[in-house]
Amino acid sequence: MEQLLVSVAQVIIAVILAAVASYLGLVLFSRATRDLDEWAELRKGNAAMGFVLGSIIVGIALILRPALTVPPIGDTGARLYPALALLVQAGSVLMGLLLALSAIVFAVGLFDRLTGAIDELAELQKGNMAVAAVLVGVILSVSLLMSQAIDQIIGWFVARML
Repeated sequence: MEQLLVSVAQVIIAVILAAVASYLGLVLFSRATRDLDEWAELRKGNAAMGFVLGSIIVGIALILRPALTVPPIGDTGARLYPALALLVQAGSVLMGLLLALSAIVFAVGLFDRLTGAIDELAELQKGNMAVAAVLVGVILSVSLLMSQAIDQIIGWFVARML
């Protein structure tokens, strides 16, 4: 019964943190791209912008997925386990979110600087789907490659907290 309660609480925390992480990811990207109003582009029906913002949300989910693992009971004792497990999970997700958002914004900014011949953000504003596809690839590849490293970092912190 105790494991069921932890699992239900884990689902609730995951849903709440997924929505918050998605929102924060888009806000951070929006702040990093000051010359572009992503929300106005979405309201205009700019599919290119929608695909890039959607990939940021999926990228965050890929990176945070390892953080949603409930730690084993171990030495925490059965009585403290549910509260401690949920606290560790929430801390892991917050740490993973910070690392994920930083990495995605850094990767997009670095890619933009490396491809100086084209202004990706201006092309996105024009609705250029080819540029959107490339940026989606950059965001998802960085997210996939980072997922394992984030898992290791979170595991290291969790081992020290328990």
